[in-house]
Amino acid sequence: MMKKINIKKLAVFDLDDTLYLGNSHIEILCEYYRTKLFKGLLLKIFFKLLPNIAIKINNYLYSKIPENIKKIFILPFNNDVLRLLEQKRKQKYYILIVSNAPIELIENAAKILNVNYLYAPPYKKEKVLLKLYSYEKLFVCTDNKSDIALLKIADEAMIVCKNKNKKFFVDSLKNKNYKFLGD
Repeated sequence: MMKKINIKKLAVFDLDDTLYLGNSHIEILCEYYRTKLFKGLLLKIFFKLLPNIAIKINNYLYSKIPENIKKIFILPFNNDVLRLLEQKRKQKYYILIVSNAPIELIENAAKILNVNYLYAPPYKKEKVLLKLYSYEKLFVCTDNKSDIALLKIADEAMIVCKNKNKKFFVDSLKNKNYKFLGD
């Protein structure tokens, strides 16, 4: 059994649509295949109706992208979230990107930001985190509804989301210490 890493203060940041201004998996597919199809309404409907098949198709197409392209692909960062990350770094938090993006894309951002990273499947981030880390204080910054269990174990959180999604988080996180970015 692996020994857990003990951290006094841990700050977890999601990658896509949180640290990054966009979804790295979708953006690299659009860029490499020179199409906006992956962002289109048809694919959004397909993802809602058959998410497992849609993910398999995206992963298959991603696997066909040459490694040299995957190893350098980055997106613009969200400056507000970067300021928050730096604030947590100054407060002596151990910074960790936890994402379900392809591992190469997580590594690229982690290298640029000089932080550690961890891959975790959707809806399992808190399980992977708790298996590998113990901490005294947990801060989480995310935009994902699928991170609700992670947000529930956080001592403090910052949520990056559109106004239409705020009600979901407000209803799901009663009595929790969280804020919305920009509030």
